[in-house]
Amino acid sequence: MRRLNVWLEASAEPIGELISTDDGAMRFTYAPNWLVDQNSHPLSLSLPLQEEAFGDAVTRAYFNNLLQENDQLERVMLREGIERGDLVSLLSHVGADCSGAVSALPEDHPPIKRPGSIEHDYDALSNEDFTDIVLRLAQGRPLPDGMRDPSPVAGFRRKISLTALPDNRFALPKVGSGAPTTHILKIPDPQHRHEARHEEFVTDLADQVGFNVGGCAAGDVEGQEVLLITRFDRIVTEDGIHRVHQEDFAQALGLPAELKYERRGREGRRFDAEAIGRVLAATDQPALVREKFLEMSLFNLLIGNNDNHAKNHALLHVPGQAPMLARFYDLVPVQMVAGFREDLAFNIGNASLPQQITAADLEYFCIAIGIPERGAKRILNDSARSVIEAIEQRSADFPREMRALDNLFAEIAGRINSELDLGLQLRERDAHIVRGGGWNLS
Repeated sequence: MRRLNVWLEASAEPIGELISTDDGAMRFTYAPNWLVDQNSHPLSLSLPLQEEAFGDAVTRAYFNNLLQENDQLERVMLREGIERGDLVSLLSHVGADCSGAVSALPEDHPPIKRPGSIEHDYDALSNEDFTDIVLRLAQGRPLPDGMRDPSPVAGFRRKISLTALPDNRFALPKVGSGAPTTHILKIPDPQHRHEARHEEFVTDLADQVGFNVGGCAAGDVEGQEVLLITRFDRIVTEDGIHRVHQEDFAQALGLPAELKYERRGREGRRFDAEAIGRVLAATDQPALVREKFLEMSLFNLLIGNNDNHAKNHALLHVPGQAPMLARFYDLVPVQMVAGFREDLAFNIGNASLPQQITAADLEYFCIAIGIPERGAKRILNDSARSVIEAIEQRSADFPREMRALDNLFAEIAGRINSELDLGLQLRERDAHIVRGGGWNLS
């Protein structure tokens, strides 16, 4: 057997053990001390606190979601001759860099992640260093010798994790410090070069509408657009920077990353409304969270973000209470990109496309995520009216660059307004054009 200890930043001892047997199966078992610790909480909703070991399928799904889809992982696989499915062997090499507060380390390895001291644990980057990093990421060149991403994040965009210092400079954690970062610097896809500005605009719009969203800011470095994202799983205090344990909805549901869209799964094992309802029911304020999730789902429909898959929603785990819904993030109006898929990440009722949605679909969705049937129609109408009115009030001031978004909003808002018989007065806009499998809005 191969064994790894599983740690959280806040744990004094390993919280559990990850094992791979000779036949390649994986098991995870909580440490006895963690089960009786007053500050303990589950690693995941899919891995509730229990004495019995968890089997291969649920263990593999959770830990597979911790791996980074980037060059570092590919290099380890090639260098060590490890197959992608041998997760324990991969984690023995990259488990110190797992997303969030989790780490998976060999049995004789001391804990690696700990809170960071702004004064002692970071090396500041000069403006020249920062610019060099941006241009290297944009051009697909390796980072400078001796530099590596201190906290690789999952996904396929070109990213690096950084820490913001009080003097407005950015820094990297000192090698071996185990200190957390506070921001993700993302370089947009060259084919969608305005993606950073679009995400900043929509995130700011969501904040104005009243959603709890993660912060992000678009900028320009030597002609290269960048997006700086504030990490939602960090707490910055006077005594340092702390990681908060988080998991995305795929992990919470025991789904591998490949099943992050409903269309890729099967009934009983997919990211659908019923599965979302199970996650929301386990949060600290289920009734409030269900309504907020409904409102955000409507917002995503209205601004053309149908890429709100299972890994773009998350929970925060804190000691002594049920998990909390994390801030909404990755709010990208992907339907402003010609050719992007129109399919919804998860169906609304029987509708898999925005233009198919009916009042019955919306009501079914409300009930499926756990809103009581007797109040579903009222809550749906109130939520839809509130979100549409809030965007409509601001849409006249959208910049010219976002006119296509305004047209798309009007199309979807008009459909929902008509289906739900809300009686809202929406100003006239130009029509949007569907072409080549996507909304031709760019």
